[in-house]
Amino acid sequence: MTTTKSRPAAKGRVEGEGSYSATRDYNKHLGSALGDKKKIERGADAARRAVEGPEGAELRAAEARGKAGPRMSAKRAR
Repeated sequence: MTTTKSRPAAKGRVEGEGSYSATRDYNKHLGSALGDKKKIERGADAARRAVEGPEGAELRAAEARGKAGPRMSAKRAR
């Protein structure tokens, strides 16, 4: 995964949740990633090998925890 520095917001423009520049950067990088079919195939092959390999049980357990959603603690902050 490549990291890039985001452009600073134009002076006087509000940038926060729903930032236009962040959305533009995300869409640009997503489009370039989806356009490279060999890269997608390599990623899918790596994921398949991981699930079918020694770490498969751990990955399936993590998937199950993720699907179960957040756990609520017995002592909730009030």
